[in-house]
Amino acid sequence: MRFGKIVLPLMFFLTSGCGYRLAARKGDIGTGRTLAVPTFVNVTNSYRIEQRLSEAVRQEFARSTHYKVTSENTGDVVVKGEVSSYGTSPSVFDERGRAAQYAVSIQMKVSVTEAATGKVLFRNDTMAFRDYFQLSPNSNDFVPEDPAALSRMAERFASTIVAALVHTR
Repeated sequence: MRFGKIVLPLMFFLTSGCGYRLAARKGDIGTGRTLAVPTFVNVTNSYRIEQRLSEAVRQEFARSTHYKVTSENTGDVVVKGEVSSYGTSPSVFDERGRAAQYAVSIQMKVSVTEAATGKVLFRNDTMAFRDYFQLSPNSNDFVPEDPAALSRMAERFASTIVAALVHTR
């Protein structure tokens, strides 16, 4: 009987909330504020890569926070980015010496600034992401597979930016 009186309160104490909150919870981050994500700058020769990355960031902020997200240049918080490098290279070869898998990589410069104060909330000039895609061994026609890899990288990039901003507050 005495054991139950000690164990029950102890169990309640140990299993009660520990003060942490879920990272995916929207909370009140951005409530009543506008977040501007103008289209990033692209200094590579990859067509429209900056548009895909910018749009992924906009969608992730809209999904994960209460910011009113816009593609304009002005807002309470401004996210600016530059695609500084894009490349593909073979990473696996088949028995005939032809590339069977490619690595796709991007490097970004990103800054998140509070417009009213000019305070930099987040900055990284060397964000790098890499993904892979397979080539079909039976296909005689070239089918570009890098757009799917780029989409996966854009989603990871956007998630990283949102997490960095949310967790620095």
